Amino acid sequence: MRGAWWSALPARTRRLGRTHCAEAARATVAAGLTWQTCTALLHTPDPYAGAVAALLIVETTVVRTASAALRYGAGCLLGVLVAVPGALYVRPGMAGLALVVFASVLLARRGFLGHHGIHVPTTALITFALVRGRHPGELVSHLAEIVLGIAFGLACSALLLPAVRVRSAERALEELRVLVARYLDGLADTVVGRGRPRDVLGPAWEQDLDRALEHARTAVDEAHESLRWNVRPAARHRRWHLDRRVLRTLSEVARELTATGRLLDAHPMAAGTSGPGTAFAQPYARLLRTTALCAYSCRGGRPHPALPATRRALTRLGTARRDPPATGAEAGRLLRHLESALSCLSAPAPAPPVRTHRALGPLRPTSRR
Repeated sequence: MRGAWWSALPARTRRLGRTHCAEAARATVAAGLTWQTCTALLHTPDPYAGAVAALLIVETTVVRTASAALRYGAGCLLGVLVAVPGALYVRPGMAGLALVVFASVLLARRGFLGHHGIHVPTTALITFALVRGRHPGELVSHLAEIVLGIAFGLACSALLLPAVRVRSAERALEELRVLVARYLDGLADTVVGRGRPRDVLGPAWEQDLDRALEHARTAVDEAHESLRWNVRPAARHRRWHLDRRVLRTLSEVARELTATGRLLDAHPMAAGTSGPGTAFAQPYARLLRTTALCAYSCRGGRPHPALPATRRALTRLGTARRDPPATGAEAGRLLRHLESALSCLSAPAPAPPVRTHRALGPLRPTSRR
């Protein structure tokens, strides 16, 4: 697993480089358009506030940009609301300044604005200085720059080739499928070879599986986020409705796989690899390998054709195990874990919702008078 991770590191670095370059390009265009617009419309010689706002809100996806814009705007608005009363009604000026700083920092530390909370005290101090100095025109110009910066940041993030992260999620799910299938096949070798899972799969196999699961969950969430509010044709034509079901199925299979590995690690002879239980070990290992094949084929379509026969073979093996000679209670637990994994893989994926237009919908008979 570590070798595969290191071999895939250059490709991941290139993908991250392309993502960061695209994000930097969108932020640059947004800042440039904001600067030119503020110079032309507001006649501001150096509209730094608008350019900074455009730079800070542009994120990887449209959803994240909208969230950053909302938090940035909320932070600036709170700063203004805190500073104006303190500048107009609190005397002396130092007492008003102290009150404004205290209230704005307290709001910024609440955490509901994230790292954009820093704009509450920043905007509050600027507003306090402009209001106390009787410069309302500069305050209006400053706030207008921020509004234009947020608007251009949102527009550039939504229109300038927003990211579509579906392929990275597909690769993460494929890596998870391969890992689950490899570990199931490794458990079969463990049962036949009378060893422990850590000797066959490696001492850190559970950590590698947890890492792959977490990476797949993150990639799937990012894929769904990148498709929301995305105007690109590549996003509109994606049929990304089965990924969460596949991830949930693989997660449940991985949980049963981990429980089976821990049981075999604690009781190496649980599968009856010696003595009278040898008749249980070979068919159980074959069932594990077939389950590995079914897990590798879990892609959101129909279940693997071998699943019904595998479940019948598992039922026959459980019935034969009840006859003497028995292999112990651990063998029954192994069968239950395998049955749970097969049940997860046997569940059919839901069909995508069918969207029908009224003009193309089925014709309904109309009543004649």
